[in-house]
Amino acid sequence: MSYQFGGIGVVVKKNVFLRRMLSLLIGTIILYLILNTIIFLFIGNDMFIEMQIRELKPKAQAISNLVLKYQQGFITKHELDEQFSINNEVWNATVFVYDREGKLIISNEGMLLSRFPKEFQHRISPMLNEIFGEYLHLALSGQEVMSSNFKEDGPFLVVGKPIFNDTTITGAVFLTKPPEEFATALVGLRNSMILSALGVLLLMIFPVYRITKHLVNPLKQMRDVAINMANGNLTEQANETYKGELGELGRSLNYLSSRLSHTISALEIERNRLKQTIDGLSEGIVAIDADGSITHINPAIRSIFGTRQEDGPMGIIPSRELWEDFDTVISQGYTIVRSMKWKQMGLRITICPLTDELNHIAGAVGLFRDVTESERLEQTRRDYVSNVSHELRTPVSALRALSETLVDDMVSDETTKKRYYAHMLYETIRLTRLINDLLTLSRLQSDPTAIERKIFQVNEVMTNTADRYCVLANEKGINFSFSALAEDVVINSNFDLVEQVLIILLDNAIKYTPVQGTILLYATSDDNIVKISVSDTGIGISAVDLPHIFDRFYKVDKAHATQGTGLGLAIAFEIIQRLGEEIFVESSLEKGSTFTFTLSS
Repeated sequence: MSYQFGGIGVVVKKNVFLRRMLSLLIGTIILYLILNTIIFLFIGNDMFIEMQIRELKPKAQAISNLVLKYQQGFITKHELDEQFSINNEVWNATVFVYDREGKLIISNEGMLLSRFPKEFQHRISPMLNEIFGEYLHLALSGQEVMSSNFKEDGPFLVVGKPIFNDTTITGAVFLTKPPEEFATALVGLRNSMILSALGVLLLMIFPVYRITKHLVNPLKQMRDVAINMANGNLTEQANETYKGELGELGRSLNYLSSRLSHTISALEIERNRLKQTIDGLSEGIVAIDADGSITHINPAIRSIFGTRQEDGPMGIIPSRELWEDFDTVISQGYTIVRSMKWKQMGLRITICPLTDELNHIAGAVGLFRDVTESERLEQTRRDYVSNVSHELRTPVSALRALSETLVDDMVSDETTKKRYYAHMLYETIRLTRLINDLLTLSRLQSDPTAIERKIFQVNEVMTNTADRYCVLANEKGINFSFSALAEDVVINSNFDLVEQVLIILLDNAIKYTPVQGTILLYATSDDNIVKISVSDTGIGISAVDLPHIFDRFYKVDKAHATQGTGLGLAIAFEIIQRLGEEIFVESSLEKGSTFTFTLSS
């Protein structure tokens, strides 16, 4: 809406408050005009007719007195007509005078006809006769007539009065006004009302505009301050110099801005501290509100589930079962703790409800902890204790049985005693080897000191070891093959530890390779990296056992029926780790295995 008064139309377009005030003013005036028009239509017409009747009654009485003088002989017919002619403008109405027999004796009907178009004049006399025919007998019977008779051409106002000569009725006087006079008067009155309303509108628009603008400008300035506050700019200040409520509003906004600045600063510090704490946790965290919308996650949750930056709940935790747990916590209000397997991980999940100050559930938070390593360590600890106990119990039990037999003199001949002593020595040596292996492994895992390194040739350490194990293999009926490097390589490492690794690998190869099997010891060199391999055609290792082959006390033979402590490969692995090298295995069940470790030149 736009109002063009003195160039303020553009301002009104841009100012909602000002536009509404002007709209309210114009709407009030228009409503006032409509209500006045409706009221006038309902009661104004009757009021106007009543006024006209009151105006015609004394005129009817004057005409009645004049006619009575004529009837009494005080004036002649000529004088009567002359009086009527003179006072025609005074009457300002059409006059009809009837005698006691109902005969029309005086009339200025021509004055009435002249006010109508010619095409309607022939209809006026029959209409008047019809009207007066209704009321003439009432007037001649002594009653006054005051009525408006509505015809298709408009209302005819009729006032009738009997003429009394003492107590005798000698005639009747009727005055009537045509419809156009009513229309003219009513239209004039309505036009006056409309003009007055428009005048009030024109007179009030500018004062209202000025007053409203005086109120709007401070409000606009304070609105801008409030918007800046909402956008985070709390340094903006409202004008406090205004008088009255506007000044109080400005001071209130400034106080609010100051308090918000302190509060937001404190909340920002706490939020950053909390975010850094949560983001630094290794446990995954997901928080949702009461509607199920995600409010916070930390980087660990994506690391646990291996998800990227996809939107939506399933892009963060791709498990409908877990999201159903969140819904249950929000709807029921209790904590859910569960464990589940996700790919190769074991997860411990705790989902708790979040409550607001009214103790209503406002959301839920889930804590996702990867317990794979702790479970593996716990299982390793149990296996370690179990394996150590088993490995120690076997030689100790054998020693106890042999000792009890000898103590109880159950063996009498010296040959049998020597055999028992030999078994006791063997078990003692086996127990000593187990303890030494445990001490070696413990020292390798706990000793932080650097390994002493020296320069030596790869072929030297391989040759020394191969010479010893070639004899052992031949004694067992196993083919042993050794292939040295064509061009010897000098490396900087620990000779004894490398030799120990070779011994462990060759020991295992001989132990698990059947008669007529083959053991190969060879090396390759590429880009200053030497790879030494021990390959056999033994029982091999299944794919299930391969990931654990370097664990302590792990044996392919689950019954531990084979000889050995189960610590050799664990020691080899720790040695290679301490040297900063790599060791790996390739194997197929019933086809043999190949263990390879690297040495950097």
